[in-house]
Amino acid sequence: MSTLTPPLNQVAFSVIDLRRTERWFREGLGFAPAGGSRAFMRSPLAARVQGLPKAASTCWWLVGRNPWVQLELFQFEQPLARPLPLDHRPCDIGYSRLGLWVADFDGTLERLARLGTRPLSGPVGTAGARRACVRSPDGVHVELMEDDPLLDRVAEGRRDSPVAVRSVTISVPDLGRSTAFFRGLGLEPWSGTLHTLAHEAAWGLPGARVRTQTLLAGDVLLEIAQYRDPPGKPWRPGYRISDQGLLNVAFGARSRAGHTRIYERAVAAGARPNCAPIHLPFGGVTYVNDPDGFSVEILWLRPGWPDRDWGFEPRPIQCRPSPDTHAVEARVFVKTPPAHAWRIATDHEGMAAWSGFKPVTVTQPGERERNGYGSQRTMRGPTGAVVEEVVGWDPPHSCRYRVIAGSPFVEHQGELQLEPRKGGTELTWRIRFRPKVPGTGTVLRALLQRMLHEALSRRLKPLIESTRRDAIER
Repeated sequence: MSTLTPPLNQVAFSVIDLRRTERWFREGLGFAPAGGSRAFMRSPLAARVQGLPKAASTCWWLVGRNPWVQLELFQFEQPLARPLPLDHRPCDIGYSRLGLWVADFDGTLERLARLGTRPLSGPVGTAGARRACVRSPDGVHVELMEDDPLLDRVAEGRRDSPVAVRSVTISVPDLGRSTAFFRGLGLEPWSGTLHTLAHEAAWGLPGARVRTQTLLAGDVLLEIAQYRDPPGKPWRPGYRISDQGLLNVAFGARSRAGHTRIYERAVAAGARPNCAPIHLPFGGVTYVNDPDGFSVEILWLRPGWPDRDWGFEPRPIQCRPSPDTHAVEARVFVKTPPAHAWRIATDHEGMAAWSGFKPVTVTQPGERERNGYGSQRTMRGPTGAVVEEVVGWDPPHSCRYRVIAGSPFVEHQGELQLEPRKGGTELTWRIRFRPKVPGTGTVLRALLQRMLHEALSRRLKPLIESTRRDAIER
């Protein structure tokens, strides 16, 4: 590979629940924590770089076997990430798929299954060269590779890591235009075969007609794909990189001069920068947008301690800021089957009878079910209106939501979980948050804990059990 070829050294995601997504990559796939940042990600500099006015997020980093590649997970407070549509497909326009080599293919699938994630289809390929595709907690398609497509070309890296980033796929409207842009950055064509048409079935597109170009960027491949059948849907109106999903990739340099060279190539190839490159004594960064609107980060870091402080080396898991700092939980046993308890507990308008809010109205129906994924409910209480959005819907087991307006907290997320038990159902309500006013968390946590206990034990439990008796009597 030419020394002028910039390595792809970062894959960034916008996530709804940072803790949940990070656990999935760490426990399910074997990535190691590498620190994180909140102070910088709330600064005017971050907003300028990302092109998001008043942007504020908490960011965590993860690393695998690659010597200088990280996963970057953003949980945005401002602007809030719009949830990925349920019908999103890897042929739709955007960064569409992450490819990972895993040392233990079967073991990885088993760990993911314990986290509730199963492949979209059976493995494709013969023993030793199998591929499978799963979806992350944020709906991103992640391909698992038993064979390493770059086995003979990559550096040693972290030999104790069981996972390496090997490819990123982007679905584009014009293969020639996108290839020209990334070739303009200095990427070179790769002579190997990353995918065949048989692999399309693994991510739900059997028989797809697609043209691809694969470019080598360090020890990661960039696959550019133009789907003819099925054609990819364009980005949603008003799309921003803070929307849930794969956000962008970064190309890195080890000096300011190298960074400037990549930046100038990008601009010459038609990129539009969000701002001029921002430089510090130890590194620099900018985001640019290619002619089709794909966001690309260009960064540089001096070797040494900047790698540790900016997420390219493993660090203890506690060396990162928490998106939420307080948690409360309440649980109750109800003498009804899960299906009945689910029907009562997740009826938005019915929450007025037990939640302490009245009235509760559905102000946005869900994508497939009125009360389901993507639905929004407005709840009126003593302090005003609160708007909640359902971001996870797995009947009759789990409903996850977040507060998007009216909360006295930041990163206010909750979950109702139902587990079958002998003679009935155990219902658990969990809430996580960070107080807006420092120092108020302990008091707010105590108040919220009392509210949860009273709502479950004194109101919801009798309601569920009485409606079950009424149904039986009728």
